[in-house]
Amino acid sequence: MAWMSLLLSGCTHVSPRTITRDRFDYGETLADSWKRQTLINIVRLRYADTPLFMDITSIINSYSQSGRLSAGAMLFPSSPSGNTFPLGAEGSWSNTPTVTYQPLGGDKFTHSLLRPVAPAAIFQMMQTGWRPDLIFRLAVRSVNSISNRGVGRFETDPRFDRMLQALDRAMQSQALGLRVEERKDGEAIVMVIRGRDAGDIDADINTLRELWGLEAGTTEINVTYGAMQRNGQDVVVMTRSMLEIMMAIALDIEIPAAHLAENRALVGEQNVDGDTQPLIRIRSGKSAPADAYAAVPFKDHWFWIDDTDIVSKTRFTFLMILFSLAETGTPLSAPLVTVPSR
Repeated sequence: MAWMSLLLSGCTHVSPRTITRDRFDYGETLADSWKRQTLINIVRLRYADTPLFMDITSIINSYSQSGRLSAGAMLFPSSPSGNTFPLGAEGSWSNTPTVTYQPLGGDKFTHSLLRPVAPAAIFQMMQTGWRPDLIFRLAVRSVNSISNRGVGRFETDPRFDRMLQALDRAMQSQALGLRVEERKDGEAIVMVIRGRDAGDIDADINTLRELWGLEAGTTEINVTYGAMQRNGQDVVVMTRSMLEIMMAIALDIEIPAAHLAENRALVGEQNVDGDTQPLIRIRSGKSAPADAYAAVPFKDHWFWIDDTDIVSKTRFTFLMILFSLAETGTPLSAPLVTVPSR
């Protein structure tokens, strides 16, 4: 009898391609869940229900892959063929993701949802190209006593629309610029009026001077948070908190008539075909929508934003960015996770 054998075993290499695949897949899932969580909390507010935000504090994916291959040859004179060739192979693969969640609460809840958004963040967003009409309608309560449409008060000061139109044209033509200054109490925003020859732009700048009560000849305007203008060189801005912004959006939801009749939801503004357009149009129906940007089920109905409603999608995206800018509180400590090494 003669025999010969070969044995190979050990851990095999995990391909780096898993990073590209998993990072993309997890990113897509996180983005979708973030949109749905924000939408369901807006709906909850309209139904006088408690909003709850769950933070994903960590995602850890641990991979292991091993394999074993064996081969041999044995010669038996007494066997019919005289030879046997046993072969064997085995392998294992495991993928064990660990996701940790924490509810938003305490100091971080106060900073993220209850405190007004910093005016510096609002104007910096405008400097990067976001239109004043979008930013101010969602995040600003008033500018120098010129009031935006408020929560529970659906009339807008007529001067507010005039101001936004003049501000938009002045920003687009670069007749009005922004400068960020570092000061002892933090970042400060200064609006700078630049000289332009165009008559229409001069008219817009004059409109802003008039509406804001600025002194003649003022070329640099200090932007501060507050309700009372101190002098003719200041613009005071009252911003909304994230919770106030969400409530303003919630009052525009197209609530089922039966739910309103049964007092299940707060009375809001649903004049979607008249002069007052919703900040973000959130529709509702008995069945899930076929094509939605974000959709959530709540109280035997579905609520969603149409994927073809570009205005609502843009405003909802801006809301998500504001959430990121508002998260300035002390981070919650994440649980300690031990990852085995191989």
